[in-house]
Amino acid sequence: MATVCCRGGCRACDDELEEEEERDQQRDHFWRAQIAIVGRGSVRTTAVAAFDCTSDGAATTGACGPVLVRFRERAMPMMAAQAAPGWRFDHWESLVREPDGATHGRAGPMPDGIYYLNGFGYADTGQLETVTAVFVPEGEAGAKPQVGVQPLPKQI
Repeated sequence: MATVCCRGGCRACDDELEEEEERDQQRDHFWRAQIAIVGRGSVRTTAVAAFDCTSDGAATTGACGPVLVRFRERAMPMMAAQAAPGWRFDHWESLVREPDGATHGRAGPMPDGIYYLNGFGYADTGQLETVTAVFVPEGEAGAKPQVGVQPLPKQI
């Protein structure tokens, strides 16, 4: 027998929606990614220990991927960029490679601050996203101004 809900909702419909939302939050999400860095700085993930990548301007070291990140909806692998002394974060770039080799940019607008978070799905599609953090020397002419961007707190 189907439950019919009134305009204001009913307890049965509310309970079903709540249970569905809880199930969705418990489902695994997937993101296949790797980090690239231009300039001097680092990229680390929050909530999920997936990336801890650093560049001295010549070489990149650490956990840069590629890796398939598996996570829960409320523990997303947001990335944070931190510039090395004398450098500042400028912008993010993204390139998605499909399983057939075709490439395209990220869907939707690029984040304009030090944090990067992309859309995720409930299935591993085989796509690989290369996320690039671009750092420039402080005071470099022509660099994009980062209005309202606050630096990450120093690690203790």
